[in-house]
Formats: sequence, C-alpha cells, structure tokens
Amino acid sequence: MWRRYFICLMLLGIPFVASSEEKQCFYVNSYHMGYEWSDKIEAAVRSTLKEHCNIRVFYMDTKRHKSAAFARKKALEAKSLIDAVQPDVVIVSDDNASKYLIAPYYKNTAVPVVFCGINWTAEAYGYPYENATGMIEVSAIGALLDMARHVLGEVQTVAFIAVKGVRTDEKEFEWMKKMYGREGVSVSALYVSNMQEWEKAYQLAQESDLIVLNNHAGILHWDTQYAMQVVMTFANKLTVSTYDFMAPYAMLSMTKVAEEQGEWAGKVAIRILQGKAVSSIPVVANKRFNMFINQTILQKTKIHLPDSILYKAIQISR
Repeated sequence: MWRRYFICLMLLGIPFVASSEEKQCFYVNSYHMGYEWSDKIEAAVRSTLKEHCNIRVFYMDTKRHKSAAFARKKALEAKSLIDAVQPDVVIVSDDNASKYLIAPYYKNTAVPVVFCGINWTAEAYGYPYENATGMIEVSAIGALLDMARHVLGEVQTVAFIAVKGVRTDEKEFEWMKKMYGREGVSVSALYVSNMQEWEKAYQLAQESDLIVLNNHAGILHWDTQYAMQVVMTFANKLTVSTYDFMAPYAMLSMTKVAEEQGEWAGKVAIRILQGKAVSSIPVVANKRFNMFINQTILQKTKIHLPDSILYKAIQISR
C-alpha cells in the first residue's frame, strides 16, 4: 500500500516525507522517460538501490528541449525538490544535470553527489568535488577505427552523423576529431534535426571512407521503418556506431553498456549511505562493451568482415 502511495506522490510532484530512519536517494535524469539509453541507466540505479533507500526521480527533459534557458529552468525545479527532500545522496546522469544543476548549486557542499554518463571528461564541470565522484562514459571509437582499417585497408575520411544542438553529440565529435586526427584521419560532422536531414546526411556520408552513426534521440519525428528504408537503399560504405539501439542501422557496432553506469552509481551510493567518504572514491571510466554485426545491411554491399570480428560479435538481422 505504501508503495502505491509513494508513486502517487511522485506523479503529483509532492515531496515524500519518510521517517527519519529511512535513507533518501534523489536521481536526476538529464533526459526523459522513454529515451532508451537513460532508461537503462535508471533501471540499473533502481535495481541496485531498491533495498537501500527510497528513490525519487526527476527528469530534466533536455534531449527534447535543447535550449540553455529550458535546462536552467529544470535545474531550478530539481534544486527546489532536492532542498525540500534533503536526500542522503544525489545521483545524476548525463552532462546537463551536472552542467546546470550540480556545478552551479552543489559544488563542494554537504550534499553527496554521484554522477554518471558524462561523455569523455568531467573537467568542464570541475569534477571531482569534495562531495562528488562518478563514472565518465567513454566510447570505443579507437577500437572501431582499428577494425575499420582491418576491413578496408585504409581510412582517410570519416562522416559523423549526429543531432544538432545536443552537447553529448558535440563532445563525441570533438573527441573523435581529436583522436582520429592524430591518426591522420579527417572527420566531418553532419548535424541534423529531422528525418529529412538525416536521410540527406546519410546519402552525403557515402562519399566518406567510414560512416559513424551517433545517437538518433533528439531527431524530430524519428521513424525506425523509414530510417531502415534509407539504409537499405543507400548503404554503400562501412557504417559503424557506439550505441546498441543504432546497431539496426549500422554494419558494425561496438557499444557502451548503459547498465554499467547505473549499477556503478548505485553501488557507490550504497557505500556513501554506509558512511564512506565521497572524496575517497575516485572517478572512473566505463569498461564494458558489446559488439554487434548486421548481416542484413552487409549482404547488400561488397563489404566483408574478417572472421576475427565475425566470431566475436553478436549477429543481428534487421
């Protein structure tokens, strides 16, 4: 009964007041319910913490609403709730929660903070703080370039298709451009806002040696069936991705594991609830990756992957 009552309070936006003995955890999701990546992080956080604290979740929804003004408004809403609930630990996922909420209002305060899902580096937000630690999110772009060279022999140009106005996509491009540039590889970004732009970008990308499909979240009216039609019509060059939900549209994917972020954040939160000093827990990077190959797309091209990749990968056929 109490669980239903607690859920109703959350949906109504009413702070849940528990007994003084119950630990309180507050999770801030930079994005929205229904975005597959952060849904998996949230599920892992909930699963890990369910026996250790009451969990309240706040969605900033900054994947669908990209303006800084909107992000600042949502950050203030989250701050109001955090100050009211006074949780024992705050967990935040992805960049915007750290950028607009934690860095301005909770840096080196008494509120313990665990972050996760921040792409490549957390230095822009001043991490680590005395009261904050976390896990950064690193993509396997170096390994993908090595595999592409193994398949193609030479890679000189890369097209990176991503969503316009999304900071995580911009950071991914910046790091790819830097890392590939050291290898003498030129990377061009094709930023899109809707399906029509994505289709045009996909066709234009066929002029490059290698195509990287970044996240589709934030693309207006994303249509999975239409995207698949575009791929099956125009696919010609080796196409890769670092997201498992983009694997249906790519030939080869080496993907991060969202659950790793949530599980780690949850376990660290438990240690903090048990009295561990936040400052004694170092910032780490993710280590787990999955590999996928898409034979449906490969079979319409003349691209052949070596056995060293085929035997290691999970095969999908969409």
